[in-house]
Amino acid sequence: MRLDKAPRIELVNGSAILRWGDEAIVIPKLRHGVLFLMSGYIGSQLWGCEYRLSLDYLRGRVVNEKVISGLLEHSRQLGVREEGFGLEIGWNPVVINRGEEGVYFFNEKMRNWIGYADFTKPFIQEASLVMVRNNVPILGLPDLIINVDGEPTYVIELKTTDNPRNVRVVRGRESFQAESYYHMLTYLGFKPKGVAIIKVVRGAGFRIIDNLDIITRHMDEPEGAVVLTKNVVLHRVRVKPFDEFMRDVDYALEYWLGLRNPRPNPSPGLCSTCDHRRSCPFAVVR
Repeated sequence: MRLDKAPRIELVNGSAILRWGDEAIVIPKLRHGVLFLMSGYIGSQLWGCEYRLSLDYLRGRVVNEKVISGLLEHSRQLGVREEGFGLEIGWNPVVINRGEEGVYFFNEKMRNWIGYADFTKPFIQEASLVMVRNNVPILGLPDLIINVDGEPTYVIELKTTDNPRNVRVVRGRESFQAESYYHMLTYLGFKPKGVAIIKVVRGAGFRIIDNLDIITRHMDEPEGAVVLTKNVVLHRVRVKPFDEFMRDVDYALEYWLGLRNPRPNPSPGLCSTCDHRRSCPFAVVR
């Protein structure tokens, strides 16, 4: 791998090629025609319902007002412009990582490739990370990286909600997604020190980008939650060993490589928020 050259995907005679510096990696045929994985999808496979993810690709997914308001809150909190790629209210096909749309999305994200970042600045918003496993590219898009002494040191993942009670709870898939960015930085040769998820009630007066000093002070403390304000909680994430993390990645890849069927995980909590619950054979809530 090369940090000075961002990876890119090309479609050549029906095959997907990842070009990274002098390397040309043939991406294997993956389920649903996807060309790369998003690290957040792996967390949903392991800690959510893999069968729901499969149905998203087969039938589409619902984009609602909460999804759009979440993007807007990210923009406000991080001081960035969210384009909402391909997002319109209603049922939408999942095209973000397959076909020509997938090539465009991946290569556009490489404009913010981590190797191009200026680490002398206090922070980096929405840098792009890539790791390759079994010739499958995995794309990570951490919300914020805080730099210390010219090095990417702390990874911050932002999660927004309308319910104040939710800011005190971190789900397994959320922890895995945040932790994946730590391991992807390590894979790329960096030495991050910590990871946190900040949960924010949408519209809260607190703004992450204006309070980095407060956030940084808490990042070296033991794992656990820190209440920053009534509607904002910082959760420091325990990072498992790299080998253990990769075992989880390999299990998730088995599905995309067609080595096993999707694993359903029916539960009242997951099924009640699933767009497919009325037609899913495993649903326990209709």
